[in-house]
Order: sequence, then structure tokens, then C-alpha cells
Amino acid sequence: MFRAPLYYLLLLHIGFMPAYVASAQAEDQTAKTTPSAPIRVGTVIDGHIHPALCRAANGDLLAVYNENGGGGKELLLSRSTDGGLHWSTSQPIPSIKDCSIYPGSLTTLKSGEIVLHWSCYRVEDKRRWRVPQFCTSKDNGVTWSPVTEIPMEDLTNYTCLRHPILELDADRWVCPFYDRTVIYHRKSNTVSSFGDGRNHGMVPLVQTTRGTFISGAPQASSPVPAGKPGNMVYGLRSTDQGQSWTALNNLPYFGVAGYDLTALKNGNLVLTSILYGVGRDDEWAYELTLSHDEGQTWDKTNSVIIYNPGRPIKGRGWPRTVQIDEHTLGTLFYDLDPQQTGGPGVFFVRTPFVAFQPMQKN
Repeated sequence: MFRAPLYYLLLLHIGFMPAYVASAQAEDQTAKTTPSAPIRVGTVIDGHIHPALCRAANGDLLAVYNENGGGGKELLLSRSTDGGLHWSTSQPIPSIKDCSIYPGSLTTLKSGEIVLHWSCYRVEDKRRWRVPQFCTSKDNGVTWSPVTEIPMEDLTNYTCLRHPILELDADRWVCPFYDRTVIYHRKSNTVSSFGDGRNHGMVPLVQTTRGTFISGAPQASSPVPAGKPGNMVYGLRSTDQGQSWTALNNLPYFGVAGYDLTALKNGNLVLTSILYGVGRDDEWAYELTLSHDEGQTWDKTNSVIIYNPGRPIKGRGWPRTVQIDEHTLGTLFYDLDPQQTGGPGVFFVRTPFVAFQPMQKN
């Protein structure tokens, strides 16, 4: 009477278990070679959520965003200590006060210090302008310095940025504001012209490991506010610290939320772009593309779509990408669709570098 159970156990062991193990291994292999499902960082309400992202010197990932945009009164910070798999409950950054906030960016300097930028809305009668401010952290985002206001004349409603600063050295940071591109001198708390003096606009500016500057400027010089397109260059490249630039002519349509550029430790670049609907301005998906030659060409054949909900992405998303480690990229964005599970939120997707390799056929 005990032979039947033993018989079936043997069948399970020699017949069914290999299939089960093979299926589990296949699922595990897929997880290691494709972007992860979106991981919810936090729940938000509406408006200019506009998240910022950086990797701290200790490996933590920091996400900063508005819970309710259009002049939110605080910026919330959430932290991940495991590469973006889990995120802490967001907390307001205490040093920001008396400010109707337009979110900015996070930058980790070479020293490990973190710079958080944003702009404050100001209104006086019919005049509207924004005041750029920042604070810093020397302990990986645990505590923050008092607020510093960047002193500039003729502030406009377009004196704001959405991308990380470009660190020239410990004292000089390039700030790509919408209405001007300037160098901020930290020691003297002053600003000066950058490179050849052109305005790149509110675009990403990065430096490769070889020292080449890549600008996401869609035009040779950005008008403010954006009007009829002028001299289109679809990206710029400089090998002389911004004194002269050559057109890339290979970056995609910039759109309202633009795109992101990330310089990798191995010398490559990552373009985080938005795929738009045909004949309409809606954002439908986010895509990552690598450049192996400092932006001169892009490996579009092996681009990876990291988020495609099958509907317009509500709120424009503003995706931001950082390198987590030698194996993985992480992209932060938001989606305000009220019908999605959990409602409007900020999300994070992990993308392994192997996802950019051509699929091997058996």
C-alpha cells in the first residue's frame, strides 16, 4: 500500500521536476536580460511631479519629486538601498521653506557631495519669474545644507532647469537653465558665461570619460520661449570645453519633456528618449539607446523599450536614468493615469546592460 505514493514521487522526481526547474530557470534568465516591471516609488496627486534621480557615493539611489505640482510647497525624498528594488517612505527635505516649487535636478559631484536644484515661483502684479536655488548634502542625502540662491540678473519665468549640473571642477558648475546656460562659481557665489555663450536651453549636458561635452540642444541656440524652430542641430558635441560645437544631427524630437543623457563609466552614453504618437504629442513609451562613440552614432538596432503601458503616459513622465552598477541602469519617471493599479505614481525600472545585446537564436 506504500508503493503507489513512492511510485508517483519517483515520477515527479524524474519526469515533472526537470520541466518545473527549466521553467523557473527560464523566468530567472528573462528577469536578468530584460527591463524589470515598474516599481512604485511613491504615490502622487497631479501637476509638475517632475522627479530627479541620482546615485549617492555609498550606492544608495535617491529620488526627489513633488507630490502635487504646479507650485508644490515641499520636495519629497525617497531612498533605495538595494538598487531600486525597494524604496523608503518619502519625506520632505526640511531646508526648503517659503517656496512655491518647480522641481529641478539631483547631481552627485566627484567628491560625493550631492547637489539638489529647484526654482521658486515669484509673482508681482503682471510680472512672473523663477528664482533658482540649491542645497547640498555631504552624507548621502541624510541631511541638507541651508538653501543657496543663485544670483542672476533679469530673472524670467524660464530661469529653471530640469537636468543635472555639469561639474567642470569643484568650484565651477554648468547650469543649463531654460533661458540661459551659465557657469556658477561656488566660492564667489557668482555666475559667468559658459563656452561660446550660446543658450543650450533646458537640456541635458554631459561629459564623457574622454572629456567630450555632449549637449542635448535641439537647436544651435535655444530661443525663449520656444517658438518657430530655427537652426536645427539635433544635439551638439564639443571637444574644447564648449568653446566650439559641432552638430550631431542624430538626437530625436525633443518634445515638452525632452529626453535624458547619461554618461557611463565605460565611456558609453545612454539616451533616454520618449516615443510619441503619430500626429500627436502624447508620450506612449520610453526607450533607452546606447552610443559607443561619444554620441556620434547611436545603436538604434538594439534599443530597449523600458515602459510601454499601451496608452498615453499621463503627465509626460520626465524620465531620468542613472547607472546603478556595472550591470544595471535605473530609470525614474511618473505616470498620472488614475486607472492604473494604485493610481498616479512615481516609478522605477531596472534595465540590465545585457538587454542591449542582440538576441541569440538557438
